[in-house]
This record gives sequence, structure tokens and C-alpha cells, in this order.
Amino acid sequence: MGKLKHAPVFYVVAQVTHSPILKLDSLIPELQEHLRKEGFPGYRTQSQVSLQIDANPNNPPETKVSHTVVNQHIFSTRDGSASFVVGADAFAFQTVEYDTIEVFADVFARGMSSIQKVFAPDSFTRIGMRFLDAVVPREGAAPSEYIRTQFLGLQETLGDDWNTAYTFSEAIQLRGDQQTRVRVLTRASPLAWPQDIQPTAPRLPERFATIAGVHTLIDSDASFTTADGAAQEFQEKVILDRLLSLKADIRDTFQAVVTEAAIKDWA
Repeated sequence: MGKLKHAPVFYVVAQVTHSPILKLDSLIPELQEHLRKEGFPGYRTQSQVSLQIDANPNNPPETKVSHTVVNQHIFSTRDGSASFVVGADAFAFQTVEYDTIEVFADVFARGMSSIQKVFAPDSFTRIGMRFLDAVVPREGAAPSEYIRTQFLGLQETLGDDWNTAYTFSEAIQLRGDQQTRVRVLTRASPLAWPQDIQPTAPRLPERFATIAGVHTLIDSDASFTTADGAAQEFQEKVILDRLLSLKADIRDTFQAVVTEAAIKDWA
């Protein structure tokens, strides 16, 4: 399957989890100077609170709740359609204007090179890639013309006087040492971000922001985790090669969800 002119993809992100950089905040100005020259002049921070609950079984039992504020640094393009999200132990590149894997990997590689120069992470433990697709049937068409019926619940088993308000399926597929989680959600509502992406997500392009009726969200999340979580040397080529392999897994699972008629319609 080559590039689709009318592909339903509206968000792509790639993330690398690496050895912690405890002096991260002090290195951010230097990283900003690198990424600014790579076309990412925008900057903002996003703070998230992480809660930890410790239960003590003593008599009487005690429960202690502590919280940690985690800062993420977001470097964005002028139009805000793409950005690098950087934290103490991970970085990600995300975009709502995906073109091809070659274009995506080139920008990702340039950002990773900047991060390598400034942070010099020793190792990594996980590489992930995630695609979000919003499949909207053309006017007068049924979802089953685009999505295989096994992912549509009761959509095709009840009479014409029934309309599906919500149906969801999830599968985890393994190939070699990689895992792909595929979620397929069909509902009649405005298109919405998954909750875990929403805090740092770019603004949706107009053609997707206006989706308000029946649509299917295909959430494809492929990942590689090092064996037993053991650290692996941080090598840019190794990470890029793995990224391309993850994209191949997402391509294959995506084609297993949509119909051949849908591919032709998007070509």
C-alpha cells in the first residue's frame, strides 16, 4: 500500500524511553537553541501531578499519599502542527500533519540527534509508535463499507431501525519481539482525543476537528521493550531501524481492520 491521498490518519507519535536525565531543566535552554534551528521555535511547559500511595500494614494500618510534579517541555513548529515533547526519561515527536514514514523519520532523527548532543542519554528501554485514524463513511455509506464487520459489534446484526451509538474492540498482537495494541472505537459523536494524549496534543486540523457524526477511531500502538526491561545502548540508527519496523506492524494491523473498498476510496 503506497501513500494514500485521502488517508484518515490525523495523529502520529513516536516515543523513546531512556535513562533518566536528572539535570534536565538546566539543559533545556541549550536544547531549545538546537530545536529552534531545526524548525521548532515554539516552547511551553506542561506540568502533571503523579500520585503515589503507600499502604503500611501495621496496626493500626496507615496509608501515605505523596505526589510528584512532572514537567514536560514542548517544542513546536510555528503553526503548532508538530512538536517534540521532552521529559526526564523520555522524548516524543508528534504531528497532526503526517506525510510519509520517510518524512516523519527524517524529522524525528534530526530532533533525536539534538537530544543526543545535549542530554547524551546512556541507554533506552522502550520505543513506541502510535497512529490515530478517524474513518468517516462518505454520505449515504455504512461503516461496514470501510471497517470489517467483526469490529463493528451489533452494527450488522440488527435491523435497519437500529443505529450504533457506541461499539469498541481491542486486541494485542505480537510479532517477534514487538507488540501492537489495536483499539477500534465506533460512535456517533464529535472526534475526541484519547485522554492520555490530550494534555500535550497539537490542535486538530480543520478537516478532522469538524467530525461530529458516526466515525470509527482506529488507535494503533506498536512498541518494542528491551528484554526484561534491561537497558540497551542508545544508538540512533538502532532506534530508527526499530521505528520503521514498528510502522510496518501498524500498517499490517491497519489493513486488517479496514476494507479493500476503503483503501481504494482513500487512494
